Amino acid sequence: MKKLALVFAAALTLTACTAAPTETTTIPAADPPAEAAATEENADAEQFPVGELRLCDDRRCDTDTAYYTLYGHVDTTELTGLRLDYADGVQTKVTSLAIADSLYSDLLVTNDNVVRVFLANADGSEFCFKSFYPDGRSEEWTASQEITPMVYDEYAAYVLRDNCIARLDWQTGEVTTWDTSIPQIDEILGAVGNKILLTRIVSDMPLPTDPEMYEAVIQNSQREFDLYDIATNTLEKLFAEPRYPEDGGSWKIYRGCRGDILYFAQRKSDGDGCKEALLGYDLTTGTMQELYAEASSDWVGGTGSPKSFSRGGQLELVFLQSTPDALHIYNIADGQMYNVPCHDPTLNAAYGIEENYGRPIAVTGDGRVLVIDGYAQRGGYTVDAYGLIDLDDYLAGSTDYQPVQMWAQ
Repeated sequence: MKKLALVFAAALTLTACTAAPTETTTIPAADPPAEAAATEENADAEQFPVGELRLCDDRRCDTDTAYYTLYGHVDTTELTGLRLDYADGVQTKVTSLAIADSLYSDLLVTNDNVVRVFLANADGSEFCFKSFYPDGRSEEWTASQEITPMVYDEYAAYVLRDNCIARLDWQTGEVTTWDTSIPQIDEILGAVGNKILLTRIVSDMPLPTDPEMYEAVIQNSQREFDLYDIATNTLEKLFAEPRYPEDGGSWKIYRGCRGDILYFAQRKSDGDGCKEALLGYDLTTGTMQELYAEASSDWVGGTGSPKSFSRGGQLELVFLQSTPDALHIYNIADGQMYNVPCHDPTLNAAYGIEENYGRPIAVTGDGRVLVIDGYAQRGGYTVDAYGLIDLDDYLAGSTDYQPVQMWAQ
C-alpha cells in the first residue's frame, strides 16, 4: 500500500465570519491575499474541476453499479469493507480497517467506484484518509491534524466556512484555500449537481456567543436557502423563511433534485393533527409548491435508513413515512404515491426475531431496487440479507426479490 505524508493547512479549522447581511444575491469571491501560509495555497476556485458532489454524512454508500457497506462485530479487531456488484448480484470483500484506527467518517463513495474513509488512531493524535480503487490499489495519506470534510466529489473533499473554502485534492494531498463570503452558515443540506445547497442565518446583528442572547436574536431571524457554486465561487439566494416555522411545523428537509426541481419533505400542522408533505422548488421560476400530502401515521420505523434514493444524480424515490405493514414511497418520475409492502423489525419487534423485508437501500443504475430481504448468518452473527427487484415491480407491490450472494466470513 502506498503511504504518503501530508501536512494539513490550518484552513481545516477556520473560524466563522461574523458579517451578516440581510440580503444576498450572487456574491463574487474576494481577491486572494498577496501572501499565503507555508502549508496552504490561496487560489481561485475556477482552476479546479468539480464533479458529482455528495454530502459526507448523507448515508449514500452506493453508485450506479455497486453498493458498499462496513461489517464488524464485538469479537473482531477489524472492520471489513464489502462491495455488492449489481451486475452479478455478488457481495465481495474490498478492504479491511483496523478498529484501533477509529473511523472518522462514513464510507465516501464516488461514482467511479473509488471508496475513501477518514480515520484517527486510538489516542486521536494522528488522522489520515485511505483510498481503495476498483483495481485493488490503495493509498493512505497521513495528516497532522483533524480532518473535517463536509462535501466531496471524485476529485476532492471540501470544508466550507463563512469566509473561506478549503479543498483537499484526493490525488496529490494538497490543500488549497480561497476566500469567499457565506456569512453565518447554518447547515449544509446536500448537493444540486455540482453546487452545494446550504442554509444561512440572516439576522439583524451578528449572532452572539452568549446562549440567551443568541436565542433572542435567532427568534427573529430568517433561514435562507442558498446555492454555493464551487467552480465559480459564487453564492445565489433561492428563498428564505422564518428560522422557526410560523405554523409550528418542522424545518424543510432536503431530499434531492431532479432536473430543475429541488424536493423537500416537511411535517405541517393540519387541523388537530399533522400531515407529511412533499414540496417542490422550481429553480427556473423560483416558486415552491406542495406536490403531495397525507396525514401523519406516527410510525417511525427505519429511522436509520436513507429517506431518498437517486440514480445517475437524479432523484427517483422519496420515502415519506411508514405504516405497520407498508412504506409510503413517492415516485418522482410519475408523481404518484405507492404503498409498498414491508416489514421492518425496528417498528415493533426485536431485531432478528420477526420477518424483515422490503426496506429499500438503493436504486441501481439499470432501474432496480436493492432491498432488505430477510437475514443471513455471518461468522455466527445475524445480518441483513439483500435482494434486488425491478423498480416498477417493487412499486406495484411485488415481493419477488432476487436474492444476492452475501459475503461469508
